[in-house]
Amino acid sequence: MANRFLGRRVYGWIVLGHACLWGCSASVDTANSRSNGAASGASGRTGSVGNGDAGSAGGGSGVYQTPTGKPIVPTQAGGAPTPSTGSGAPGSDSSCAAISQVAENQRKPADIIIAVDNSGSMSEEIAFVRERLNGFSQQITDSGVDVRIILISSPYPRPMTSGGFWDDDDDDEDNGICIAAPLGSGQCPEDSQAPRYFHVAQEVKSHDALDLFISTYPSWQAQLRPNSNKTFVVVTDDNAEKGANSSAAAFTQSVAGLPGGNFASWSFSGIFCFSDCPDAAEIGTVYQDLVQQTSGVAGDLCEQNFAPVFDALAKAVVSAAGLDCSWEIPAPPAGQTFDRERVNVQYATQGNPASALPRVNDAAACGMRSAWHYDNPAAPQRILMCPSACSALQNDLQAKVDVLFGCQTQLAPD
Repeated sequence: MANRFLGRRVYGWIVLGHACLWGCSASVDTANSRSNGAASGASGRTGSVGNGDAGSAGGGSGVYQTPTGKPIVPTQAGGAPTPSTGSGAPGSDSSCAAISQVAENQRKPADIIIAVDNSGSMSEEIAFVRERLNGFSQQITDSGVDVRIILISSPYPRPMTSGGFWDDDDDDEDNGICIAAPLGSGQCPEDSQAPRYFHVAQEVKSHDALDLFISTYPSWQAQLRPNSNKTFVVVTDDNAEKGANSSAAAFTQSVAGLPGGNFASWSFSGIFCFSDCPDAAEIGTVYQDLVQQTSGVAGDLCEQNFAPVFDALAKAVVSAAGLDCSWEIPAPPAGQTFDRERVNVQYATQGNPASALPRVNDAAACGMRSAWHYDNPAAPQRILMCPSACSALQNDLQAKVDVLFGCQTQLAPD
């Protein structure tokens, strides 16, 4: 039988660095600061330079000046001066000057987990996946999505028992998969090239693809990114009729129970039989339920026309790759230290004015708040949007995010 398979891609993170971007304080306690360093390798745009008096916020700390001694005036996303604290702007200093960094929007990454049935009836489908996987991955990458592919299937040539044969009754000794360069190494059966491509050498039989997604999870969990979109893909001419995950509800419950919190949301796609055609072992009713439940992509194996399915899956992966909603904090300029209590965030969706966001302690404190938090409050490396704020940005690639450095952080109320 023939089978299909899917792929995805996603954009990386946002760099905020520039030597003039930082709200810093030369007197800040070093226990709360990051190490000094030049920011010449980071990218970004600074806010405008004003001619007014910036005052002396915090005894003069946290304020940058131009080479002529003029203070830098904080700006909104649209370029207008940031309003004072009394009008709801970030910070609490009565006369604070901040530096605005415009963040560069990038798409979320994509992690795709594919199980390919190794049964003897799957020779044509396996050959197509073997030949097409490189192009599928590249199609997603060319759209600006950082994609990782995890393949669960027997390697090729397939491993054998001590007697030289597999201990099953399938005529499928050659029905394994090895992926050539550049995605795979081409060194069969050790073709993994993590992190972009990771091969779980596991035989997939007619009915157990869903069970294997769950049971092999410990071997590929480390390949997942917490902020990525996840897609399960199955390629088979059969149905999930046996095992602990023989229904859409059972599989959904099993995914929810996987450790690590990696599957807050996911989709399911596949190539399976829509009808009792000559190529069908069974109609893939369980897989169809999962595709419908998660708005995935389905291809009919009976048609033996797999290229359009791969293309549709690649497009779906790219379409789902909304904004990443996280930005890396650059290193402070030489002679300065980063003050984590003098960072603020504001954003503007297309055609709307900028909105200031308060900070919460961590992801657990987000709730329904439109806010942001550090990845690690004790040693911050990235700025992350809470889900409510992120959802406002996800589908607007023209959204504008400003990170303001130099003024007292606006905190969300308890």
